[in-house]
Amino acid sequence: MSLDAASYFDHLRAYLADIYVVDDGITGSITLAEKYFREGETKKSTRKVTLPFNGKAFAIKLDGHQDPLFHFLDDNGKPWSKRCDFIVFQYYRRCIRAYLLEFKTKSLDPSSIIDQLKSGVHWCASLRGIVSQYTGDDRSIRVLKFVLTENENPAAYLDAAGKYLARDPSIRHYHYDQLNGLTLDTLENTSIRTV
Repeated sequence: MSLDAASYFDHLRAYLADIYVVDDGITGSITLAEKYFREGETKKSTRKVTLPFNGKAFAIKLDGHQDPLFHFLDDNGKPWSKRCDFIVFQYYRRCIRAYLLEFKTKSLDPSSIIDQLKSGVHWCASLRGIVSQYTGDDRSIRVLKFVLTENENPAAYLDAAGKYLARDPSIRHYHYDQLNGLTLDTLENTSIRTV
């Protein structure tokens, strides 16, 4: 049965295990935090990104869990063992979006970024399929992919406009500083995949 977008969004949140949810969106903004090593340091720092939003939203941390994504499948070196860092689900203007976010420091190695975000798309499609199979609840999800870095000279990895990865123009690059003043729903990405 196809639900309206608002109901489907609420159902998705109810179906996902709390261990994955890092921000429930109650404050009107989503805060994502990732630990990483700064260049030349031995102690991890924490990178925080806060994005206000319209409508409703919640964020999950897909990467960083020791358990396999699918407990009945072997995770050792398999394509589904790759994970993007965060997925933010948003209900706004009668549609559901999934923002796939990969946090990087300076590295913009396209092969790992492409694989991690591609696996995020597959995970969203799998989630939708599993929910539909077991509950009959169904609704399409619009997926957008982003990589965030502190790279001061990313031009070698980006398209001529300096916005999208040259090797995968569906992935929008943002420097962390560019996010100041942006909201979740104003993040620009012209490549939207529907799953």
